[in-house]
Amino acid sequence: MNSPKRQVQEPTEISTLLAAELGLEYASLRAVGICPTGIYITPSTSTLLRWHGVFFVHRGPYAGAVLHFTLTFPTTYPRTAPTIQFDSEVYHPMVDPRTRIWSPRGKLAQWQPRVHHVPHLLHSLKASFKTKALDEIAEDEAINKQIWSLHRHSPQTFLSMTAQRSLHSTSRHTLYPNTAAPDQVVIGLPSTPPRQRTISGRSLVGSQSDEKGIVFREIGEEEKERLWKGLKASLGVDGASV
Repeated sequence: MNSPKRQVQEPTEISTLLAAELGLEYASLRAVGICPTGIYITPSTSTLLRWHGVFFVHRGPYAGAVLHFTLTFPTTYPRTAPTIQFDSEVYHPMVDPRTRIWSPRGKLAQWQPRVHHVPHLLHSLKASFKTKALDEIAEDEAINKQIWSLHRHSPQTFLSMTAQRSLHSTSRHTLYPNTAAPDQVVIGLPSTPPRQRTISGRSLVGSQSDEKGIVFREIGEEEKERLWKGLKASLGVDGASV
């Protein structure tokens, strides 16, 4: 059973300086190559201290998973690091099973203001789900010792668990809620099997409900074809070369 998501109390107002800091951080994600491929970010409409994200995992034991998370900034940012908390249970050695908060390793474990920024955190998050990074985690670093032990000593059980969670994250009822509130960010996805779909990108801008964050809407063949045509036209690619 999933544990209740920890409620974070944010002030109704933040300083102009902090708002500017956060604005610069978000603007940096808009530059080509800065936000990791496969991760989408959009700020909350209620507070700049909370951003909603979706992580499409492309490689490693978690390949195919679609993981929603929340990036929360303290009022002491950038002196204090932001936190990344998954919206649902994730079987990962660096994710606390109680709070679902992911902890970075290496240099980012000791946050350095003006040196470390949000893109560094997101790149570290993406890398931590790859096989190489998982293999490098020492037992004393692991937040979830049980999952670390399974990965190290019972790899087939570990792979079975991550595969099941990946399938659950891309199931129809998980990907496509029955209804979307008017102020939610809605990303249209084709109705193809989840593991046959490759989706990547940088950051998204828009408004969303803080209850659900970024949600998805299943699209039909006609709309999918229209989107493909628009994409190919924007890239200057004709139909014969695709």
